[in-house]
Amino acid sequence: MRLEKVTVTLVGSEFPINVGYTARLIKNFGVRRLYLVEPNFDRRVASVYAAHGSDVLEDAEEIDFDGLRKGHDLLIGTTAVTAIRRANVERLTVTPEEVAGYVSSAKSASLVFGRDTTGLRNDELARCDMVTSIGTGTGYKTLNVSHSIGILLYVLSKSGLQSRRLPNLGERDMFAAYAYELALAAGMQAHRAERLRKLAKRMTLRSQLDGKELGLLVSLLRKAADAIPGETYQTRSKT
Repeated sequence: MRLEKVTVTLVGSEFPINVGYTARLIKNFGVRRLYLVEPNFDRRVASVYAAHGSDVLEDAEEIDFDGLRKGHDLLIGTTAVTAIRRANVERLTVTPEEVAGYVSSAKSASLVFGRDTTGLRNDELARCDMVTSIGTGTGYKTLNVSHSIGILLYVLSKSGLQSRRLPNLGERDMFAAYAYELALAAGMQAHRAERLRKLAKRMTLRSQLDGKELGLLVSLLRKAADAIPGETYQTRSKT
């Protein structure tokens, strides 16, 4: 897989050495751009470690999650701390190999990596479309961020999977919003309905539905929501 449609995002980076190595890796694999969310490092020091990737570091754009979301139809969060219980929706993960399949189908995708010491928070993982983790085969699963980036980019670059059209972000949001509305209308507690909304959004990717198929399901859920008498729930703005 060629990686021109892939970007890398670093959140809350503090260690210049890791940022420099990341810029170098991006140059190695032909990734088109590096984004920085809430950076807290010295770019001059980082450039020493970037070697021939120093131009990537110079062009790196500071951005917030809203801007990152607008520029990509697929955000892949990363974590070493995976869900123990299925209720921990934010940390339910797919394998790097599965990620490769989704990226091959996306118009634009960003791999999102967290802080050098604590990684991504739950609220940040919740803003991603899926989350992946690299298995080490041991109880010590935390990798240096630049090492994780290198592994994931290598997996993506070696993928020969055929692309297929994924539902776009608007279609995924609508499906999740109507699932949330129907859950509330059925009497489900708000926190459980919110968990269902998050699951529904991720299910739209893992289900292998294309945009047309998901559109039919959205139409069905819309008609069901409109048929409910009494109070209606306007929740689409939450997605």
